[in-house]
Amino acid sequence: MPIFKQPSQVSINESEFCLFRNYIAEHSGIVISREKTYLLETRLSKHMAQVGIETFGKFYDYIIADNSLQMMQKIVNAITTNETKWFRDNEPWTVLENDILPSLIEDISLGKRNKVRIWSAAASTGQEIYSTVMCVDNYLRKNNIHSVKLSDFEFFATDISSDVLDIAKKGRYDKISMSRGLSDFYIERYFKQKGTSWDIDEKIRTAVEFRAFNLQNPFTCFEKFDIIFCRYILIYFSDELKMEVIRKMHEALNNPGIVFTGTYALLDMFTDLYNSNSCGNITYYQKREMLK
Repeated sequence: MPIFKQPSQVSINESEFCLFRNYIAEHSGIVISREKTYLLETRLSKHMAQVGIETFGKFYDYIIADNSLQMMQKIVNAITTNETKWFRDNEPWTVLENDILPSLIEDISLGKRNKVRIWSAAASTGQEIYSTVMCVDNYLRKNNIHSVKLSDFEFFATDISSDVLDIAKKGRYDKISMSRGLSDFYIERYFKQKGTSWDIDEKIRTAVEFRAFNLQNPFTCFEKFDIIFCRYILIYFSDELKMEVIRKMHEALNNPGIVFTGTYALLDMFTDLYNSNSCGNITYYQKREMLK
């Protein structure tokens, strides 16, 4: 019986790195820099061990020969970074409550729009979109708004990783996840503890439609949105793909729709299509209607 290296011992050479870097960029849009070699080594080694392959070169040949959606999804799931927390950075939800929801709710009340559609475009394990649903629901409650209901909002959440979407759909979180950004107020109002985990309120969970989606694909499969959260994902893309996604979001927004990115500034890339606004450490972007 052959003896293989333990996954932690497998290293990747330059040519192997280039093969996997190109494969991952093609299938996910994520650009892996040479400084992130350790990500490939640590996250793919266990998959190599499972099929009894001891070099990255042979593993690359294996996945190319396999050429299945299942294998591609395993590689994408392994390599994606799923850092997230509840109400991350706080400011987007401050802007939502103070500047965006009042006018959207007034439009619904006056019959100027039927629905408000919100999309979390890199949803990870669900904290971002559930934060948004809780924010909207709490806003309606505390302002005693009865003419507009949570069902007047449509919430969509997508991610390229099937693993994180499986977690998000369940709406069940452990103690560590719950400690990252949630106030006691939101925990008491919207969660129930079951053993060592917490389940989000059924009304909040079922308000969201989750779907696997690759941001490299056309956005034409969606109806138009009023708000898009595209946070902490563009930084992993090439400049060409960043611009492509920014243009597609512009086309996917109603007028005057809003895009939230992260605390990083991408103003130069948004300048031609959006007006920029700031709140605290974040810059967010409002769709500029283009003259025809």
